[in-house]
Formats: sequence, C-alpha cells, structure tokens
Amino acid sequence: MINADLHHAAVGAALTTAADMLGMEVVFIGGLTEDEFAFERVVGELPGVEEGLTLPRTDSFCHRLLAGAPTSTEDAASDPAYADAPARVAFGITSYVGIPIHAGDGRVVGTLCGVDRGRVPVPVDTVRILRTLAGVIEAHIEDGSCRVVVRRTPTGWQVGHDAEHDLTSAMVLADLLAEDLGGPSRPPRPDETLSEVDRLQIAVAQLEHALAARVVVEQAIGVLAERQRLSPRAAFERLRKAARSRGKKVHDLARMVIASASDPSVPLPPELAGRR
Repeated sequence: MINADLHHAAVGAALTTAADMLGMEVVFIGGLTEDEFAFERVVGELPGVEEGLTLPRTDSFCHRLLAGAPTSTEDAASDPAYADAPARVAFGITSYVGIPIHAGDGRVVGTLCGVDRGRVPVPVDTVRILRTLAGVIEAHIEDGSCRVVVRRTPTGWQVGHDAEHDLTSAMVLADLLAEDLGGPSRPPRPDETLSEVDRLQIAVAQLEHALAARVVVEQAIGVLAERQRLSPRAAFERLRKAARSRGKKVHDLARMVIASASDPSVPLPPELAGRR
C-alpha cells in the first residue's frame, strides 16, 4: 500500500482540513495495489468503514475514479460511472470525491477521498484545494526518485522541481499545516457549528495563509542551500530544527535568513549563518 507515515502530524492536518472543508461523514486516505484497496487512515465515522479494512480494488469507488470516472458525484446510484460499485451498496454511499495520490515517480499509490450517505456537492474550488492537500500527503511518501533543484531568479530564490511534482515544496506546506501558525492574519477557529459555506471559507483562508508562508520558507531554503552547499531537503530540515530548538516559527526564522542574504548584520543561529 502507501509507504508513508500517514500518522504524521502534517498528514493529520491535511485530513482535518479536508474533513472541515467537505463536511462529509468520512474523509480517508485509501491505499491501492493492483488487486486491493485499503482504508489506510480514516477521519470520521460511517458504519462498516474502519482503518485497515481491505476490499477488492474493483469494488471501490477509487478504482473507477482512476479509470476515468468524474472526480466527484453527489448521486452515486444514478451516476453511470459509480452506480455498479459494490462499495456503494455495502456502505450506502451517495456522495463521493477522490483525488489521486502519487509517488515521486508518478505512480498512483492511493487516493484522498470523502464519502457520505447524503447528498453533498463538491465545488470546483474545493477540488482544487483537495489536490493541494494530496500534495501534503505525497510529501511523506518514501520515494527517493524526486530530484529538486534550486535556482535564483530576478525576484529572489526559488526551489523548483525538474519534474511536475515539487517534493520539497510539499514538505514545507505539510510542516506549516502541522504547526500552529498563529499571528493576526490567521483566521480564527470558531467553536460554533458552521455551515458548509463557512467551513469552506475558513479552510480556504487557512490554506492560503499556509501557502503564503510557504513562499517565504522556500526562499530561505534557496539561500541556505547555496550558502552551505546543501540539498534543498537538508536545508529545510536544518531550518526547521533551528526554529524549533529556539521556540520560533519556521516562517519567522525564514524571513531572517532571507534578510541576511543582503544584510550580513542580521543575527542568525550559528548553524544557519555559515559563510555569507
């Protein structure tokens, strides 16, 4: 199945964000082999669905998704792509949404999904955010085939990928989702019951905040990678370790690293100072 730490805090944050945004009974990570489908991590409750449960792959909604079925449906019984799925009858599923999860070499190894026994529409904007959250999960898949490159542009340092999937960028986003970002710009987490629209708006705002912070962290990774002759992943780990050992937010320390590139007097932890 998926060779990853699916109980990492960042994966949990991605799943919680997806669950809050979708408002479905269950959101889960499904693992796939040629023959089997497994519920590898589950958030929520639906009779019969539990972590570790396996099904024949051809019984699952995800098998049909990967064969070309629509990304979502809110009336599976009337949807010709999903109506004959044995899982629909077994669990009473009416609504479904699924996003493929890829390994570094492009193979589909799983899915990020939501299911519900009622009718739950999934807007296009929600699907876009789910794809980003799937990238967070992909960052924790153990695959060494991804190669990340650092480049300097007229607007600053950028960390990019020589393939479509940017592993380092996803790792940064995963860490930002997992930690308490804080700050006045972060939207509140109200305790009252929210409508589906409210949940979507809050989830979008929180994710956009993390995406904005990611840009700063990626620029700092570029500075450290060039300054200390490190790989981008090693630079990220060093930055994260330095921040946590000093009780700072990763993105706050990242701003200091960026500033130090043009102002040598900016104080940095010794392990990040290196040669300037």
